[in-house]
Amino acid sequence: MKMLAVGLGQAGTKIADLFIGWEMKQPVKCFNAIAVNTAKSDLMGLKNIPMENRVLIGETAVKGHGVGANNKLGAEIAMEEIDVILGAIDRMTKSDLDAFLLIAAGGGGTGSGAIPVVARHLKELYDEPVYALFILPAEAEGDIYTLNAARSLKTLIGEVDGTFLVDNGAFLRYGESVKEAYDRINAEIVRRIGLLARAGEATSHAKVGEVVVDASEVLNTIGRGGITSVGYAQEAIEKRARGKHTFLDDLGKATRVISIVKRAVRGKLTLPCDYTTAERALVLFAGPPVYMTRKGLDKARQWLEGEIAGSEVRAGDYPNPKADFLAAVVALSGVTESQRLKELFERAARAQERIKEVAEEGRRRFEELFEEAEDIEPLF
Repeated sequence: MKMLAVGLGQAGTKIADLFIGWEMKQPVKCFNAIAVNTAKSDLMGLKNIPMENRVLIGETAVKGHGVGANNKLGAEIAMEEIDVILGAIDRMTKSDLDAFLLIAAGGGGTGSGAIPVVARHLKELYDEPVYALFILPAEAEGDIYTLNAARSLKTLIGEVDGTFLVDNGAFLRYGESVKEAYDRINAEIVRRIGLLARAGEATSHAKVGEVVVDASEVLNTIGRGGITSVGYAQEAIEKRARGKHTFLDDLGKATRVISIVKRAVRGKLTLPCDYTTAERALVLFAGPPVYMTRKGLDKARQWLEGEIAGSEVRAGDYPNPKADFLAAVVALSGVTESQRLKELFERAARAQERIKEVAEEGRRRFEELFEEAEDIEPLF
């Protein structure tokens, strides 16, 4: 599946940049990318996206220094300079493009403000679906980040064809700060979404999967609006002393496929949720062709059909002869139950109310402070 990744804000541009770095190691290319930000230093610090595909906006308003955590200002700047953003996107849009992927962190200013603005305009101009990859702040990142994410997500969800949600907090290790974990979390995001994009992409005519899912099946799974959470699991391949793969019969291969798929679904999802509420799902199994088995994928699909609320489950494989591991990525779409999201919106509502109360109290105290100055004559 061919995607144009549009990174917005600091985190969004870093992740888009990682997609391009990851692409350089893959036999098939699925991603192009542009980076859009109000902070010049962040754009300059990218490693893989060419300079001509890095777009600085808001120079007049913020002088290249970013908008801080003010996502309302981020949205205003995106609206004012939408023609600049769309021009950069149009230069990168090719005839074989399957979808746009807008990437932003919900807690910041530029990305969370700009992403619904860009999504709305892309939907008006292009027939290709527009997806969002939206990063939720961890609880430790504070109330303002939570409120920013809630505002942005509420606006965004109706502007895109589907939203991949990633909860930073779900990937934190014990005692680890979010800042310490950023690189690891971003790499995990790129691995999961990058592998999902491999659906239907053969490395050569001789390396077509046993069961092929193409781009249209990915689009049909995640492209009906709503939320998608992505699971992933992998395990190393045992090798004999002379480097040959361990022999497995068809039953052994099938059992291994099912086991890895189950761990992907029941393990750490990008959004903690009740996966059984999903309406649709897609499984992509990757590894050397010798380990691919139609029986295993059929059994994994049948198992997942019995687990989720809907009945649409697609499954396919992506053969990679050079891989030294087996992996499964599972997209669970149309999820309707997530305690994490409920808590985020509840906390955001409380934060918004406190901000209003503090502002009103501040105005009252300021007025009281200057009551004694009523009789003082002003300068002009």
